[in-house]
Formats: sequence, structure tokens, C-alpha cells
Amino acid sequence: MPPIVQHTRLITGLLVVIFFARITGSSFPSHAPPPQINQRHSREIEAEVAHWSAQLKSSDQEGRREAAMRLSRLDGDAAVSALVSALTDASPGVRALVVAGLGERKDASVVPLVAARLTSDKDAFVRKTAAYALGSFSGTERTAALIAALKDKDQEVRGAAAVSLGDHADAVAVAPLAAALYDKSDFVRGRAAQALGINGSAATQAVPALIRLLASDPDGEVKRQAATALGSIGDRSALPALERASRDSDSYLVQAARDSIRMIEGKK
Repeated sequence: MPPIVQHTRLITGLLVVIFFARITGSSFPSHAPPPQINQRHSREIEAEVAHWSAQLKSSDQEGRREAAMRLSRLDGDAAVSALVSALTDASPGVRALVVAGLGERKDASVVPLVAARLTSDKDAFVRKTAAYALGSFSGTERTAALIAALKDKDQEVRGAAAVSLGDHADAVAVAPLAAALYDKSDFVRGRAAQALGINGSAATQAVPALIRLLASDPDGEVKRQAATALGSIGDRSALPALERASRDSDSYLVQAARDSIRMIEGKK
């Protein structure tokens, strides 16, 4: 099995497990359990963390992958510390699982560690996983790492960075995202356009480049994202280009252009 496929399945499996754990966790009784049950449960978790932490140091790569996945499901500082220790594991598959697990915790203290994987890991899949993991966070360090990743040599990493920069409006990212509108990858251009739309009127400087995409980009999805972004930004200079797009043969582009025209005209 190609490494990229294997890694993708591992990450997908981790995210499914975490999602399932959250759903099933919501079915626990709402009343607080007796103290002795809490204590027993705490001891069981400590023992489980100790077990998987030890396995995370084994020479067996598959065993370390399993340990990384299991630890990602366990609460507590000890589990986080064990995961952090594996961020430099020799296996890209283990590192990717660790990065995804840390990202799922939504703990801002892990941002510098995940950002470091994004900016320095030699494996493109690990960097891509780190870029997606940073999407749920905010702050200057997260944004700086994602902006730097817009110039990554791997187009999938660049695309992941553009996606994550679109999760939150951040004026600091507008200029780098506008530059990414010229990326050779259709996916990167489309996600960069979408992210600029999230920034609304703060992304006015990108309007000329978005109009260019709308008028001449070879990819239909990129054109649709550009049309939608122009509506969200709300600059009236985009109206002539949107009017032309509203008569395109692509019905989806026509709808996006018409919606954006209504948005802009509604801001009079």
C-alpha cells in the first residue's frame, strides 16, 4: 500500500474514533457518580496511560501507531506529555497521528508544537496534517505557521494551509492569501479565494485578483469561489465582472454570481 494512502487511513481512523468517543460520551448519566467510582476510574485511566506510554517507546512501529491513537483518546496531562514526546518519532505515520490527536484536544498550549511540525517536518503528509490541525486554533503563532505553509513545496500542504486560514477571519493573512490566488494548484487558488471571502471587507485589496480569477481561471470551482468571495467582500468594483459571470454557461457559477450581486447591492 502506498505510504500516503496508509497514512490517510490512519488519520481517518483516528478522527472517526475520536468522534465516536465524543458521541458515546454524551450518553453517560447526568448525575455525578460516587467518589469511589471516580477514584477507580482515575486509577484505570492512569494505568492505561502508563501502558500506552510505554508502548509508544517500543521498537515496533505498528505498536507505536496504536499507542498514539489510544493516547489521543485519553484525558490528562500524562497522555498529552506522552504524545508530545512522540512528535519526533522516526515514523511519519506515528508523527501524523500524534499531530492529529493533539489538534483534536483544542488545547492552545500545543499550538507551538504543532506549528513546529508544520514548518519543519520532512514528511509532506505530517505537514499537511499539522496544517489541518491548526485550523481550529487562533493566534499569531498559528497564523504565522499557516502563512509560511502557503509557500510549501507540496501543493497539498499549501491547500491545507489555505483551508485552515479560512476557518477564522484574520487580516494578517489577507496579503499572503491574495498572493496564493496565483498558485499553480486549482485547489490552493480556490481555498485561498474562499478564505479571503471569510475576511469580508478587510480583504478589499484582493478584489482585482479575484476578478481576474472570475474572468479567466481555467477551473470552474475556482471561479465559483472567487464569485462568492467577491460578494462577501462587498466591493462594488466587482459588479461588472459578476454581471458577466451571471450569464455564464455554468449554472453553479451563475447562481454564485447572482447571490454575490444581491449581497453587494444590498449594502447600498
